[in-house]
Amino acid sequence: MRSISTIFVITVSLFALFGCSSAPQDKTIAKIGNTSLFASDAEFLASIKPEAYRDKKSVSADLQQTAETRRTAEVARLMFAAEQNSVQKNLAEEENSRLAQIYSYFYLQANLGHVDKALLDFYKKNKSRYADSSTLSADMPLVIFREKLAADLFLSETPKLAAVVNDSNKTDIIDSCRRAIASSELDRLKKAYNVELVKIEPPGAEEYYKANPDEFQTKAQYKLLSLSNSDSAVLASKIKGISTRDEFAKIATELPLSKQGHAIMGIGMFPSLDGEISNLGAKKFTSILRAPDTQIYYVFYIDSIIPPQLKPWDRAKNLTKSILEGKGDFPLDSSVVLATMAGKPFITEKEVLELQAKIPFQRRAYFRREVALNNLLERNLYAKAAKEKGLDKSYEYIAWTRQLTDQAYARILMDSLLTNTMGIPEDSLKAAYEAEKDSLFLPKSYEDSKLDIAVWLRIPDMSYKREFVLNKQYYPQVDNWESIKRTLYKNIRYREFSGIQERELANLHKSVPVAIIDTTWGLEFAASNFAELVSQAKTQYDSRDLQKAKSLWEKVRVLFPQNDSAQKTASYELANIYQELGSYSASINEYKAITELWANDPDVYKAYFMQGFVLSEYEKKDSLALLAFEELLKKFPNSELSGDAKIMVENIKSGGKVFEDLIKKIENSPEE
Repeated sequence: MRSISTIFVITVSLFALFGCSSAPQDKTIAKIGNTSLFASDAEFLASIKPEAYRDKKSVSADLQQTAETRRTAEVARLMFAAEQNSVQKNLAEEENSRLAQIYSYFYLQANLGHVDKALLDFYKKNKSRYADSSTLSADMPLVIFREKLAADLFLSETPKLAAVVNDSNKTDIIDSCRRAIASSELDRLKKAYNVELVKIEPPGAEEYYKANPDEFQTKAQYKLLSLSNSDSAVLASKIKGISTRDEFAKIATELPLSKQGHAIMGIGMFPSLDGEISNLGAKKFTSILRAPDTQIYYVFYIDSIIPPQLKPWDRAKNLTKSILEGKGDFPLDSSVVLATMAGKPFITEKEVLELQAKIPFQRRAYFRREVALNNLLERNLYAKAAKEKGLDKSYEYIAWTRQLTDQAYARILMDSLLTNTMGIPEDSLKAAYEAEKDSLFLPKSYEDSKLDIAVWLRIPDMSYKREFVLNKQYYPQVDNWESIKRTLYKNIRYREFSGIQERELANLHKSVPVAIIDTTWGLEFAASNFAELVSQAKTQYDSRDLQKAKSLWEKVRVLFPQNDSAQKTASYELANIYQELGSYSASINEYKAITELWANDPDVYKAYFMQGFVLSEYEKKDSLALLAFEELLKKFPNSELSGDAKIMVENIKSGGKVFEDLIKKIENSPEE
C-alpha cells in the first residue's frame, strides 16, 4: 500500500491549490461503504497536476489511491468511531493553514487574483476559444483551461498590458505578473486589514550594554595630511628633506577625519595605513604607501588620533537590540501581543511558540520569532481573505479536506493496528514473547517487541519454505526448514512485514463493499476471494496486460499463503508471466520452487523442463540447465516432454551443434 500521506505531500509541495466557486453537482464515481468517491475528488487531483498531465490516464492512478485510502478510512471509522472528535479537532486547528494554501495557489497564482466563478463566467462567454482536446469531461473547464482562462481574463482587465503581449512573450509576461501578485499580496492585506507589528524591546538591553562596553566602542579616528603621486620616485623627491608638519602642510592636503577600517574619501580602503598608524602613533610621517583601489602612491602625516569612545546609550540602543536578537529569541511572556489588527490583538507570542513547537528540533534554530511571525501573518491573513471570498465553500477545498480526513483515519488504523499488533490479542503476544524472548527478542522489552512478535506469529509456513528452498546455499547441512525457523525468521521478517499488512488490510476491507459507478476512470478493486481474484488475473492475462496479471497473481500469493493449491497455481502462472516479461531470474526461481515444494505434483516435470529451457535459452547458463533436464529425465523418463529434454541435453553437450544441424536440415528440405 502506498503511503497514505501521498496526497498531503503533493499538495504541501505545491503549497496551495484552490479557487472559489459554488460547489458543482458532485457526481458519484464509486460507492465505498457508507460514502462515495466523487467527481470533485478527481477534479481536485487533476487540478494539482501540471497542465500536461490533467488527462484521465494521468489522474486515474491518484484517483485509485484516493479510493483505496477512502476504503481504509471507512474501516477505521467503523473500528475507531471514538476518534472522530480528535480527527475533526486536528482538522479544525489546521483550517487556516489549508485556506492559506488554497488562497496562495489557486486564487493568487493559478487564478491571477480571480475567484473561480469569474473564470467560469469568462469561459461561458468565450467558450469557442477553448477547444477541449483532453479526455476529461467537458464539465471540468477549470481543470483543463484554468491557467489559460486566468491569463486571458487578466489581460482583458489590463488593456495597456494586453497591447504589448504577443504569442512569443505572453508566457513570460503572465509569469512575471503572477510573481508580482504573489509577492505583493501580504503587504496589500496588511494595509487592507490595518495590521501593525508591535515594536518589542528586548528585556535587559541596557544592562547588557553596561556589562559589555567593549562591544559598543566607536572606531579610532585619524586626522591626516596627505601627499600623492602616481610615481613613487617623484613622491619621494617631493618629501625629501621635509621633517616637520608645517613644512609638509605647504605641499600636502588636509583630509577629513577618517575612521579605522573605513574607506578614505577619494582614496578608498587602505588597510596598510591602519597598520602604520598603529605602529607609529601621532605626529609622525608614514612611509610611502600604495593605495589598493587607485594604485597611487601616498605619504601621510598623522596629525592626531582620536581613540575609541564608548557610544552613549541612545546611540548604542539599536545595536544592543540587534546583538541580543542575534543570540536567539529573547524570552517574552506568552500573552505579549506581536501584531494588531485595527488596534486589537491579532497575533501573540503564544501562537509563535505553538508554531515553533511543530518544527523539528534540528530546524528550530532557523525558525525564530521573526520567521514564525511572518508565517503566521501570511497564514492568518490569507485565510481571512479566503473565507471572505468563499474559498472555504469551493469544491477544491471540500475535496481536499475530505481526502485529508481519510488520511487521518487511515493513519489511525495503521498506527494502532497495522504497525503495532496486527490485531493479535495481548495474551497471545505476551505468551509468544515469554516463549521466544531469549532466542528472538531480547534485549528489547515486551512493549518494544510487540510488532516483532506479531510478525513472528503472522509469517506463514509457505514463506519459510520458499526462503529455504530458494536459498539452500545459505543453509548448508540442514534437512528441513522447521529446524532453522528462527534463523529464517530473522532473514525474512522485514520483507514479510508488508505482506502481512496487506493480508490484514484485505481482510478488514471485506467489511467495506465497493461498487464502481463511472467506469470511464478505469478504477479497479481487486477481489478478496480466491475465485474472483484468479478470474481477474486470467482476464488481464488474456487481454495481454501482463503487468496487471502479474500484480494479481502476486496478490493471490500474498492473500492465500496457507492455500497450497492457490500457491502452486500462482507459482506456475507467475513463472510464465515473468518469462514473458523478461524477468528470467524470477521465472527460474518460480520453477525451482515448484520442483522443490510440489515434487509429487503430476505436472512438476513441466517445471523442470521450463527451468532448464529458460536457463539455457535466455540466461545462457547451460551447466545449470543441463542439471534441470537430467533431473527431469531421471524422475520422469516417460513424460511428454522427455523427448524434448533429451534433445536439449544433446544440444547442450554438443555445444549447440544438434540445433545447428536441425536448422540446416529444415532449410535444405524441399518445399512441398
